[in-house]
Amino acid sequence: MISPIAHIVVGVADMGPVRKLWQQHFGLVEQASRRGPDPDLSRCWNLPDNAIAEQLLLRTPGARSGWLHFVRFNQPGAPVRLGAATTDRCPKNLDVNCTDMVERRKTLAADGYVFRSAINEYVVGELSAREVQFSGHDDTNIVLIEVDNWPMKLSVQHYGGVSSLVVVVDDTAAEADFYRCLFGHEQLMHHRISGKAIEDTVGLPPGAALDMRLMGNPDDYYGRVELIAYEGARGADLFPLARPPALGTLRCRFAVDDPDAVMRQAELMGCVAIDHGMVDCLYGRSRLLQIQSPAGFTVEAFTCV
Repeated sequence: MISPIAHIVVGVADMGPVRKLWQQHFGLVEQASRRGPDPDLSRCWNLPDNAIAEQLLLRTPGARSGWLHFVRFNQPGAPVRLGAATTDRCPKNLDVNCTDMVERRKTLAADGYVFRSAINEYVVGELSAREVQFSGHDDTNIVLIEVDNWPMKLSVQHYGGVSSLVVVVDDTAAEADFYRCLFGHEQLMHHRISGKAIEDTVGLPPGAALDMRLMGNPDDYYGRVELIAYEGARGADLFPLARPPALGTLRCRFAVDDPDAVMRQAELMGCVAIDHGMVDCLYGRSRLLQIQSPAGFTVEAFTCV
């Protein structure tokens, strides 16, 4: 079984900007919401019982994966990516697919969203694509992507997310093995890019390179993991900051059939793994596991009963 990302957990200071961007602009729909404390989740995250103030679970209509679990904390920490450099190791981008990107960019810019660049067009293998990045709430970095002839389910506003969670790591091969062995992911793409163009675009020193692997389910365009390593340009390790109650992208969560098998495999791989037992959370009653990837990124695995 291939388990794409079910939920991406994002810490937020205010649900107002979340609803404005993800629901009003992007057209994601509410799957569930909750106000007030969540003792079970707080226990799993090593927080006080009253640490959580509000939660919201959003999804693209028709998408089974790539949902977003927003959590507002009563006493939030600093944003994970506050002042982060391009090469810093941490959860980096939330990829959101769309159509008619020129119009989408105009509409978002008119509403005050700040874009980092003009629309960039490129070809990867047989795919022709466009992308543009902008700053979201809580120092999140959001990348709009338009790929020609992709049969994706989109909202009525012509958006779909999250297609990929982009994570900067030291070693994409080791991190790819983590997702392959635990969640059955296939390597859908692997590119190593070097030369003056990528050096200038990213700000890499001469001779450096970008190594990218896309992991996930070939039959599901949502909930994929894009791993990036910057060879010859080692950034700071920000993964220790990606812990609740920080703001921004904190972790991702996978639905699994056999949590015992996942725990055994994680232990065989030498990963730090915790079985939190049964919890009653926003997404349902489930058994919740917590596992640390080789890079230091925390992921969760759950099974609903």
